Amino acid sequence: MHRNPQRTCVQCGSKTDKRSLLRIAGKAGAGWKPDPEGGRPGRGFYLCRKSECVEGFVRRIRTPKGAARWKMGTSGAALGEQISAWWAGAVNG
Repeated sequence: MHRNPQRTCVQCGSKTDKRSLLRIAGKAGAGWKPDPEGGRPGRGFYLCRKSECVEGFVRRIRTPKGAARWKMGTSGAALGEQISAWWAGAVNG
């Protein structure tokens, strides 16, 4: 029996199949990028593809405290823009 790997959404805390989540890949201090296909190198954390999780996470990382959680510094706002652009394409595409 093959199990699908489970991951936890960093926004809402729900556990689900990792293929159904948006992976954010990168390295603290070096930058993070959305990784919808899950193939980028580096550490990753996961986000539900539900609008409330995407929008809530984007709001959170745009604050100094939220960006500090993943050692993003000022790049938290840039990642927020990238995730928002990805979300707009995913919803409209």
